[in-house]
Amino acid sequence: MPASRELPPQLWRNALWLLSGNGIRFVVSGLYFVLLARVLGPANFGLFSAVLACANLASPFAYWGQPDLLVQQINRRPHHLMQLWGQALILASLGGFCLTLLLTWPLSLGLPGLDPFTAGLLLLSELGFYGLQYVQKGMLIGQERMAQVAQMDTGMAVARLILVLILWGWGASSLAVWSWAYAGTALVVASWIHWDLQRQIAPLQLRWVDLGDKHTGLWAQCRMGWDFAVGLVAIKTFADLDKLLLPSLASAAAGGIYSAAYRLINIAQTPMLSLLTSSFAEVCRQGQQGIRSAWTYSARLLPWVVGYGGVASLLLASLAGVLPWVLGAAYLETAQALRWLSVVIGLEGLHVLLSNVLTGAECQRLRGQLQVMAVGVNGALNLWWIPLWQWRGAAAATLVAEILLVLSLGAVIFHKLAQENVHPRLKD
Repeated sequence: MPASRELPPQLWRNALWLLSGNGIRFVVSGLYFVLLARVLGPANFGLFSAVLACANLASPFAYWGQPDLLVQQINRRPHHLMQLWGQALILASLGGFCLTLLLTWPLSLGLPGLDPFTAGLLLLSELGFYGLQYVQKGMLIGQERMAQVAQMDTGMAVARLILVLILWGWGASSLAVWSWAYAGTALVVASWIHWDLQRQIAPLQLRWVDLGDKHTGLWAQCRMGWDFAVGLVAIKTFADLDKLLLPSLASAAAGGIYSAAYRLINIAQTPMLSLLTSSFAEVCRQGQQGIRSAWTYSARLLPWVVGYGGVASLLLASLAGVLPWVLGAAYLETAQALRWLSVVIGLEGLHVLLSNVLTGAECQRLRGQLQVMAVGVNGALNLWWIPLWQWRGAAAATLVAEILLVLSLGAVIFHKLAQENVHPRLKD
């Protein structure tokens, strides 16, 4: 590894590609949701949003953690690229189809007005077709093709916007019609991305004998994907649990105040997360030599994460008073919520950086266990504090859980560094 602590120019170029793609996607997705809400109307849009929320929570088990697994394993076993890629697509296809069958009837029964066929089409689109696209995205990130990742994200958003514009022009407001159009678009986009990747990389080839290999076959990749899936579910639950509990334990207004502040936090995190995503493949390569190499490389990112987190937190806290002028007087308390939550930017940056170190060193199971622990703490504190202090309770629970997670991840990494000093060959 280079002695210089300066980050390579390629990393900055990759981060800029991701940042540009995410910026365009935010704008296009905003237009898409505004138009879709108008086209479908409140009732149908509410049903569609509920199906998407369910699919979003279940999605890590649909694609079985394969995107992150691909990033890790492509950089450890590049000569098995085709096998890893093909098996990831098989697992994601099976997972998406099985979860669609499993969730269709419960959703249609639990959401009055949603027929099973429409629910099934929407779930298949999200868990199946778009799940395959996330696998392809993991393939590209593993090869550090961030320009193509940005183009994929932008292309998916633009395709959805074009679709809703067509339906708007036709005056189609039926959820059933939308589900057919949505599924068809998802299938076309997934097929085009797969064809384009095979054109850029190589035609996908799989041998049946490889699928049954004890160490590198389909079942082995399924077992490895489980740890990534658990970690991803924990992250999604951690991010959305407080927003789910606030309306029921406090009030819908408290939920709106908190969610508006958190949306701004998510937007402010984008540059930092683009940098960390761009560095993930190299962290996995360095992790082949042990956790010390993964940590040494990631430590070069630490000043940028801490610096950006600090500056962004201060800017958001100082500009929070403008929010009521932009969102309206009803969101007066959102300014206070934003000040409370502003430090989450830096904390989550540290959380992602430290998680990448453990994943790069093949300690993803331990990382997932710590993330599940943080979700448990966050959930317990939310149940306790939200009835007492409303959104302030949710914010305090988030801060405590984030700090605990960062400290736990850091403690595990330094413990493993000490182990590696005593036993240089010890990796996991």
